[in-house]
Amino acid sequence: MAWHRTVFSPALVQGFLSLFSLVQAEVSIYDYPVPRPTPGYVYQGWQAYDPAQPLSDPPLPADGTVPLDFTVQLDTTGSATGAGNPVPGAFLGISIEMSLAEAISELIPTLVPLIVALTSVFSTWLRPQFLNLMSTVKERGGPPVLRVGGNTQEKAALVDSLPGGAATKKIVFGPSSFTNTPTLIYTPGILEAMRAASEILGIKWFLGIPMNQTCVGETPPRLEIVEKGESIIGDYLWGWQLGNEPDLYLGHGYRTAPYEAANYMDEFQSIINAINSNPNIKNKNKLGGPAVCCTWTTDQLIDLGYFTRFGNSLNALIIEQYPDQNCPGLPHDPQTTMNNFMNHGAAVSFRGKYEKSTQSALAAGKPVVLLETNTASCNGFIGISDAFASALWATDMAMQLASGSWTHMMLHLGGQAAYYNPFVPPPHNASAPFMWTVGPPMYAILAVAEALGDSNNARVADLGANQNNGMTPAYVVYENNQPVRVLFINYMSDPSGGHDYVARIQTDAAQVRVRHMRVDGDQVTKKANVTWAGQSFGGYFESDGLLRGEHQTETIPCSNGLCSINVQGPSVALVFLTDASYQPDDKIQTFASTHTTAMRNTAAVDGLTLHTGLGLNAAQRLAMAGSGTSRQKKVTNPAYPSPRPELGFVVLASLLILSVAFA
Repeated sequence: MAWHRTVFSPALVQGFLSLFSLVQAEVSIYDYPVPRPTPGYVYQGWQAYDPAQPLSDPPLPADGTVPLDFTVQLDTTGSATGAGNPVPGAFLGISIEMSLAEAISELIPTLVPLIVALTSVFSTWLRPQFLNLMSTVKERGGPPVLRVGGNTQEKAALVDSLPGGAATKKIVFGPSSFTNTPTLIYTPGILEAMRAASEILGIKWFLGIPMNQTCVGETPPRLEIVEKGESIIGDYLWGWQLGNEPDLYLGHGYRTAPYEAANYMDEFQSIINAINSNPNIKNKNKLGGPAVCCTWTTDQLIDLGYFTRFGNSLNALIIEQYPDQNCPGLPHDPQTTMNNFMNHGAAVSFRGKYEKSTQSALAAGKPVVLLETNTASCNGFIGISDAFASALWATDMAMQLASGSWTHMMLHLGGQAAYYNPFVPPPHNASAPFMWTVGPPMYAILAVAEALGDSNNARVADLGANQNNGMTPAYVVYENNQPVRVLFINYMSDPSGGHDYVARIQTDAAQVRVRHMRVDGDQVTKKANVTWAGQSFGGYFESDGLLRGEHQTETIPCSNGLCSINVQGPSVALVFLTDASYQPDDKIQTFASTHTTAMRNTAAVDGLTLHTGLGLNAAQRLAMAGSGTSRQKKVTNPAYPSPRPELGFVVLASLLILSVAFA
């Protein structure tokens, strides 16, 4: 079923869009802030498109400290030695900040009162670029798993409708701390778009429930999203996240002191009681938490009886944690951070911090979900989060957590002011096809999905390859307790090829197939031209969500029981050990950028390029700095040009358009 309302001719809808753009105040039309490396200019665009690379590649290891030729032995006895529990192919998913739900759908608005009165025209479309991106994941690892929530879920309110049929509205209201989080008002249209995407691609969803108005004895909890979400999304709902980073409520101004973990536990119980007594909520046991990040620990809440007290209502242990931070007032050395990230020890250390929590959750029968993470909180680091380094880190982290029996890991999408986005729509309501930007983390999502496959029976083990050397990690993927795929990572950034290595896999196979994740220039600091199996989504404002270029899969002959795999520095290599594990699918479902949700009998519109994107006009965007997970600001880069605003124009065309529309 396609969730759409009224369908009109392209000319009519284009006319409405044109009229809307002309009557709105404070709307400017901008050039795309495409970075151009022209000396003497200053880049002043959003962080998501900043081409600068202020960091250097990490130093190469001393000669002889990393063996560049080693053998890998696999367990073929049926024991799957060291492997974690089975995980889905869509293990590595995406966390979408709730205020950025327009990444899924877009509104075709008619906010002119006269036209609303005459026609009631409004329609929510699924973005075909989003569908294409998700289809590339489904092709490899099965239906994607996504989360919609974050800081904005705490200040979000679901209403039946908004003026003019808008799907979302953002206002400045209440405390926001340094995150500068807007208050989000949204309608069921967003939930309907999520359901529509699920019916097309089978997407499963985590959704956030606010705890911002749940102080015991004061204001009843806002459960409208649970009631509507359950009825609209149905079986595509994986679970709920009750509260986002409650250990920061006091610092964000959402609570008054004293506010301790015990207070939070009581509030959590009060919402469970409200859910249990609500006849409009059918599923009482789909909650996840505690999703603490910073001042409390997950272990602390487990020790306070989290599973004992709430076990009957929980379907997951939710963890939110970034391995580093780039928040205001908390200094760091980004070059040191880069050096630390480009080592297998970063992923191993992260998993180790939660080993006790993981074992407690598994003993209680609860999946462990890393619901929000990325390279660093507060929008990440320039030069790391938006570079090839982030793709290597995310691949290693996901495979490491899968080997530790975690169930999902979600890379956060923070919007225009974030460096770490897997993808981001353009900063306006443009609907021309090739205008999205896909970041390096998206290539990690594809690599992991393909490594795990779509059987939902993959078990991962860290091989401790090359004597556990941190520069050359490797993982084996078992299905039915037999090795089917091996993934190698080379962290060494060396364009000369002097630190490529050869991994010799012991196997009886006559040949194996190999796919690579690489970047032009062979340096972890590079941002452009990342490829998976030779294909790329393109650069800034170049993607419609589909991979382009010639698909490349190498066939490597084996001899004397060994298959020799060359792993370039830096890169990821995925080895398919059997014909059954290598099943190229040429039937990927694609979505033309001239189609909408219904994909039939529906108007296709090439929209205007408006700066009033994502529900904000120019003045509002500047006032609250947009909609991301953390405080947003325009960046100044002296090596690159700033976007040049063009003059808007005003035309009194409403009568003409109406006369044409209703002729």
